[in-house]
Amino acid sequence: MGIIKQISLLAFCFLLLNNQAKATVNAGKPPFEKEYKVAIMLPFCIGMPEKYKVRDIMAEYYEGVEIAITELEKMGMKMDLKVYDTKMDSMEVIRLLSAPEMQELDLIIGPVYDNELVEVEKFCATYKIPLVSPLRYYPNSLGADFPLINCNTVDSLQFLYTGKMMADAFKKFSVVVVDDDIKNNRSFASRNFKKGFELQSGKTCQIIDGKTVTPASLWNGKDSMLLFYVGKSSGSCNNGISNKSNDKWIVAGPSDWLNIDRVNYSALNGLYFYDSYSVPYNDTIYKAFRRNYRELYGGDPERYTFVGYDQFLFFGSALMAFDNNFYKQILNKEFIYTHRTFNFVRRGNLIENAGSNLFYYDNYNFYKAFWRY
Repeated sequence: MGIIKQISLLAFCFLLLNNQAKATVNAGKPPFEKEYKVAIMLPFCIGMPEKYKVRDIMAEYYEGVEIAITELEKMGMKMDLKVYDTKMDSMEVIRLLSAPEMQELDLIIGPVYDNELVEVEKFCATYKIPLVSPLRYYPNSLGADFPLINCNTVDSLQFLYTGKMMADAFKKFSVVVVDDDIKNNRSFASRNFKKGFELQSGKTCQIIDGKTVTPASLWNGKDSMLLFYVGKSSGSCNNGISNKSNDKWIVAGPSDWLNIDRVNYSALNGLYFYDSYSVPYNDTIYKAFRRNYRELYGGDPERYTFVGYDQFLFFGSALMAFDNNFYKQILNKEFIYTHRTFNFVRRGNLIENAGSNLFYYDNYNFYKAFWRY
């Protein structure tokens, strides 16, 4: 795994460096020779037994960070990393930020909760320190001009970005959105997907309920067609399954369909799924990561282990490539990582991740559909 990841990280750095030949130089040193001061601020809640659920998630995340640190060190990165426990307490965050050395940081990752983030936002806005919100979307509440980077985005915009992704992935397909949520009279999900698809492709797509207006009534009988489902219910899933038998049609639905109890899971064969998190267990990268994880910690890696690993690997690599101005160089480029694609875009006074995953199910296995891009 080390060799695989070193190659991918070197490719990352070369991609960025090729986009701008003149790298930033501080104190006479190129970025890859500097020592970076990085802080991770998370609610580990040490000594707070009642917060065990939060603590377990943060422990998973940090295990991923530790594995990423090893990979970065193999690349020659020098880092002074400080890890702080915010205890889910804004007053504790204020106390931590009062230390003079905090003003010299090159990057802060975390915290998680809004009452913590607002204090770090004030601090980073004052000292122009890049701030990464790792696990939840956080708006730029101050309107300040500093790099606030969200690893996620709000649900409505995620569908807009997914629409753009689908436009690139299925360029020769006509696209129909199937939305059976009559109660909402076309949900924000379908409207935003439609907007994103049409902005990216220059083509139109129609929203239907799949019942009174069916895909068959719109199909011209010859062209390939993508049916994009937004409904999470078993009814939506069953409708999608019934429509995948046409060899000219591709059905894509939310990953929530995978959690619906059914007798015959082979019925899902051939369906495509979209989600912001996906780590197929049959993937060679997962298997290598699992072996490495077992040697270090025992057991199997969990969801937030991959999230922590990918994020720290990504931002560490970006720092080493472009110093404190890295946030300007990662925009509008796709980077395929273990649990999701990173595709950071600027929206107003913040930066957010427009990336998602597209994968398909076949013979009880999942495969990431990167070949579609």
